[in-house]
Amino acid sequence: MYWYREGGALSLAPWLAAMALLWLGGWLLASHAFRLDRRERLIIGLGLGIVLYTWLVNIVGQFSSPQIAFLAPSIIVFLAGLAAAWKRPDGPWLNLEDLKIWRWLLIGLSLVWLFLLMSKGLALFDEQKNLSLISIIANGDLPPRFFLNYPLNYVYHYGFQVFGASLMQLGGMLPWSAFDTAKSIMWGTSLLLTALLGRRYIGEKRGTWLLPAVLAFASGTRYLLFLLPPGILLRANELVTLQGTSAFIGKPFSEALASGWTVDGGPPMDYIFGFLNGILDPLVMAHQGPNTFSVLIFVLVWLLLTRLKQRWSFLLIAICFSMWALAWEATYALFMVGLLLFAAISYWRWRSLEFKNFKPALYAALLSFLVVLLQGGTLTEMARNLIFGIESTSQLPLINQSQILAAGISTSVLSIPAQASEFLGFSLRWPPAILSAHLGPLSLFSPVELLVGLFELGPVILFVPWIGRWAFRRSRAGDWPLAVLMLSACVGFLMPIFLEYRADRDISRLGWQALLTWTLMLTMLAADRAFLWKNYLRKAAIAGLALMLFGGMLIAGIQLTAASSTQLAHTFTELDAALTSQVWGEFSNEDKIFGPLGNTTIITGQLTGRLLGNPPENSNWTQLRLNPTLEALIAQEYDYIFIDSRRWDDISPDSQAELDASCIEIFAEVWDNSGDNFRRILDLKDCYP
Repeated sequence: MYWYREGGALSLAPWLAAMALLWLGGWLLASHAFRLDRRERLIIGLGLGIVLYTWLVNIVGQFSSPQIAFLAPSIIVFLAGLAAAWKRPDGPWLNLEDLKIWRWLLIGLSLVWLFLLMSKGLALFDEQKNLSLISIIANGDLPPRFFLNYPLNYVYHYGFQVFGASLMQLGGMLPWSAFDTAKSIMWGTSLLLTALLGRRYIGEKRGTWLLPAVLAFASGTRYLLFLLPPGILLRANELVTLQGTSAFIGKPFSEALASGWTVDGGPPMDYIFGFLNGILDPLVMAHQGPNTFSVLIFVLVWLLLTRLKQRWSFLLIAICFSMWALAWEATYALFMVGLLLFAAISYWRWRSLEFKNFKPALYAALLSFLVVLLQGGTLTEMARNLIFGIESTSQLPLINQSQILAAGISTSVLSIPAQASEFLGFSLRWPPAILSAHLGPLSLFSPVELLVGLFELGPVILFVPWIGRWAFRRSRAGDWPLAVLMLSACVGFLMPIFLEYRADRDISRLGWQALLTWTLMLTMLAADRAFLWKNYLRKAAIAGLALMLFGGMLIAGIQLTAASSTQLAHTFTELDAALTSQVWGEFSNEDKIFGPLGNTTIITGQLTGRLLGNPPENSNWTQLRLNPTLEALIAQEYDYIFIDSRRWDDISPDSQAELDASCIEIFAEVWDNSGDNFRRILDLKDCYP
């Protein structure tokens, strides 16, 4: 019961048809809107088709049924490709020579399958959030409301989950298989696009495998702390405090380095804490999903910005920018800042903005900014809150942890929507510090903390001056995106050092984007024989890159231990899957279902909860959870209640008797073979006076 709600693999046929249409449309657009090599058009067409399709689903889904919302955009992308080809009658619509890269496609398919095998055996990182969003979006809730307080809009990015929802709506998948498959497709496509980037900057023999390997495995070098004298590590015990789930290791820093990091839903072999990283975690560990989509758009934009062929091509770039904001607003904002900084520097120094395709990129950025204010997601809701004062999750008080635990939901799931979109959540950080999601702020004024921070960053930080010089030299020769990326990386690196955020862990992703950009550029620089620098520096850069890959390769090996197993999602069993197959999408929009927050939403596709904003002792939801009575459920206008054998044994005999009332009908029910465990949805509608 991992893959499909019903019908087996045949139920995937509509989704495959939609994918074929969006890929074909993307291929046509890549061929006629951009100047691309024949080896690039088909793969870039896939990436472009995914981005355009997902963006259109978000738009169409706001005023249509879910079936139309997920099918029509693939047709629109295909028709847009046909229109682009029809306007170019001087040549073939598609060059069949593009298909000669079939070996690349086989490699890409193998990468998707490899990541899917690992993901299928893991249940990591924001599962409740991602699965809830995929389930409600697939059921037609666009833009989504907050799944833990449905009257409020969801103030966070959800672009990746829209693509995952297509697998659930069109492909008949269950929420967890849709989630795992979507992030695997994003991961494999990102590596294929990075191979094209490596071919451009490094060459076909080395670049097509080297740059994707760097993208997949690059990480910090925390493990090199093992080489330090024991006295330094003992001193670090007094200064470094483990943050978040890392704190559950329950050991001093020096001992934690060699300890296993046990995490719910993790692989059979524990992650070794010393090989993890709190700034640049390797993309092979990208099991959240949204970061893989962000990387896909990041590389796609890099490939396309200087290759515009038609006047209207900037519209496609604008859509890519807009989708980037919906997928991962932090990296979109960083790129926009870098673009504007480069425009200002260019005009100030050279009184010119005449770089190839630079003005169209500025037009695309401006257009995307206008779209972002309306399309949904973090930036849209921030603007609505600022201009109109509309209530959102960012205006609610912080969630009490006892509420979270009572709801049976990971604390990491809830802390983000409650805090991440605080518009004025920034303040000055003093003393300045290197921010790690695992180790917290590491002060620049403390020699021991600074040393730990440098190892956390990895050797790439030592080569930033040479990377900057290389990027700006090439930008003056026409490759201006390098300078934009360099500037955005600098901003992303410096912001967490000097600015503190209310949800401080969230802005560590700015450092992640900066280090990822610099690491990819350092790989290109090390392979660029035209750039004159000392040979020992080149060798040192290569050695530094090798050290940064080692930790990620070890993490990949640990994750491979999960490839032969299957986990649906954290706390979910085959009974939950069986019930989902029966009831998902079977309710009307007006139906209210009471049950465990998150779990009920995932299983039914319905928004079910209203937890935030009330102290737990006064929360109607909490009182109903402890003592569900028919009178109280009707008073709160619930139409159904989800109950399982675990909850049934916890409630009082009086509540059990209440839920056995003659007016209550069983809407859906599943039992295991032992006859001891069940999942049940009860229909309360006949109990209303």
